[in-house]
Amino acid sequence: MSASARLPVLSCAEAAAAEAAFLSGDAKLSWELMNVAARGVGEAALSLLGRKPERILVLAGKGNNGADAFLAALHCARAGTEIVAVFAEGGPARAQAQRAWSMRKKGVRIGLVAAANLRQLAAHEFCLIFDGILGQGFRAPLSAELRRFLRDTDKLQGLRIAVDLPSGLGDDAISPAFRADLTVSIGCLKRPLLAPQAARFVGRLRVLDIGLPLGETEEACVTSAALAPLTRPRRARSDKRHQGRLLIIGGSERMPGAVIMNTAAALRSGAALVTTCLPESVRAKAAVAYPEAMWRGLRTGKDGSLAPTNLQELRSLLADKDVVLLGSGMGEKAVKLIGAIAAAAQSALVLDADALRPAVIKASSGSKVRVLLPHAGEFRRLSGRVASVAAARVYARRTKTIVVLKGPLTCVTDGLRVLHIPFGGPVLARGGSGDLLAGIVASVLARRSELGLTAFDAVVLATTWHARAADWLRDNHGEEAVRTTELLAGLSPVLRD
Repeated sequence: MSASARLPVLSCAEAAAAEAAFLSGDAKLSWELMNVAARGVGEAALSLLGRKPERILVLAGKGNNGADAFLAALHCARAGTEIVAVFAEGGPARAQAQRAWSMRKKGVRIGLVAAANLRQLAAHEFCLIFDGILGQGFRAPLSAELRRFLRDTDKLQGLRIAVDLPSGLGDDAISPAFRADLTVSIGCLKRPLLAPQAARFVGRLRVLDIGLPLGETEEACVTSAALAPLTRPRRARSDKRHQGRLLIIGGSERMPGAVIMNTAAALRSGAALVTTCLPESVRAKAAVAYPEAMWRGLRTGKDGSLAPTNLQELRSLLADKDVVLLGSGMGEKAVKLIGAIAAAAQSALVLDADALRPAVIKASSGSKVRVLLPHAGEFRRLSGRVASVAAARVYARRTKTIVVLKGPLTCVTDGLRVLHIPFGGPVLARGGSGDLLAGIVASVLARRSELGLTAFDAVVLATTWHARAADWLRDNHGEEAVRTTELLAGLSPVLRD
């Protein structure tokens, strides 16, 4: 994966030092980057808002962070928009900030309100509220004046956007801080934003690449450039045997939907030869819905789960597959069969849902590539530890697996590297989102040789693709009146952005 597909995780001090070294006092370059950052923050805000903003509030400090916030607001404004600005500690002090605040846009009204009157603004509804009070240069403690100002911002009404970091967060500070609905970290992913205690202030997290040469680190976040391998034309003389041979085993009579969603996602994300094994009772309906797949009906026990007597038939299907996806919707009663299949498989394994158990991980140790897709509860069942980036990294290293720890900010780790996926969000908080992710991961992993990817990079790409498709779903249909499977319609458009 190219360096442009990743941005490092840095402390605020490290980020500030790297930015200063790059700019080297060049005022022209600094102004250009400020405008790039402002446009990016503005676009992220408009994307989440989903409409023209009529009233925008800018909470500003004396430095460049306040100027970033104002320029972002100006970018969002349209003819007829009103921008209200409140300086927490007096007006802009730096030449660059003064230049930014002198900018105007035709048809946009700009007004100033004294900090002492901030509480009065709580009676008004704003479309967007930009927080540019403090930036990455903040060092604790907060002054009593700023502490009161931040406390008063809690009552403001509107979509709350933190520019770079919520004011009050920093390398040496967590709380109190501005409570954001969306934080746009500029240039890299700032480490304070990853602290569990900061989650209630950060809200949704996006990271904006503004072209700073920051180098590579073991812990990083992905950019949309991670999808580049999927934007290239396929080889002219490629055939279906080169584009992924995938075996999916899952489902039960009580939970047939998960394995069908696995299959739908795998087909939509490029796998050419997909064979799905599921209960015989639902095979015919599944085949009608997705005739591109090859369907094998399996025997079930009295409880409706796949019976251990299917093992011999399944062994014959394992031999020529690039990847086996196992576990979705199978139920706890099928764990014995799941373990036996995992032990017999020699190809790459993607383990999800009911396959995420210590006994299965132990049984699957003969497979060179194993990808685990746990949410927080499943990770605790696997490892005995509370889900966290550090715990996932330790577990992946100990078990020699690739762990995709699903959550509000999903991360992928192989025990050495950690990559955060700053896309997606609450639109994914629906049953079936993980089943679609499993199908996409298995599909891209099955095609990794054709795409020129390592197993780790294939998993990162697939997870990013899934999250970007969720962004497309939100942008085009909102977060409420949608179905999980509608996410699949976004897989193609996000490759053309």
